[in-house]
Amino acid sequence: MNKKVKIGITGSKLYENKLRIKEFIFNLKNQIDKEFIIVGMGDLFGADKYVKKYALEFGYQYTEHNLPHTNKNLYSVMQESFYNKPYAHKNIFLRDKIYASSIDMCVVFDIDNPMDRKCTNVIKELKKLKSKVVVVG
Repeated sequence: MNKKVKIGITGSKLYENKLRIKEFIFNLKNQIDKEFIIVGMGDLFGADKYVKKYALEFGYQYTEHNLPHTNKNLYSVMQESFYNKPYAHKNIFLRDKIYASSIDMCVVFDIDNPMDRKCTNVIKELKKLKSKVVVVG
């Protein structure tokens, strides 16, 4: 049985070009000749809210790595015990590290300079793992 490719799609909380995200996600089925899963970060603002919206609208399999200080939801991949923790800044770095290690490739939607701190950290983690990453402006 073939393993599904895990495609991470995330971006800046300030990124609002929803048409670009919609077109990219819509065209994935024509770009990838294997079965795939779209993996988001579950943030409620910017690129991540559109990634989730369009992945689900187009009927793709979708999972997400939401933060430890949030609630587990239908799309969360971590165990129940990972969630509902008190807020701590380190939660963001923990989530980014787990996210980077769980995907095969990543597309990051970000605005031009300066790059969003979340995006910078995710890209740093992906580069440590020598994962394929593409930044779309």
